[in-house]
Amino acid sequence: MRPDDTAPEHAPAQDAARVQELLAAHVPLTLIADLTASTAVASQDLLEKEGLPEEAWWEGSDGPSQASGAPRP
Repeated sequence: MRPDDTAPEHAPAQDAARVQELLAAHVPLTLIADLTASTAVASQDLLEKEGLPEEAWWEGSDGPSQASGAPRP
């Protein structure tokens, strides 16, 4: 989705379809926008700067939380 001088030309509809797939998979729109920005920040840099969230939302509702180590209620 990020423009690349070496990438072959493709229709914007392909990008739009991929974004729709990501949104359907519940990927936040702000994350998609951040990842496609030409000045994207590396995930490791963000993790070091911001740390883990208090709630490990990416885990299932019955798994332990990385931040607290305790199972969710």
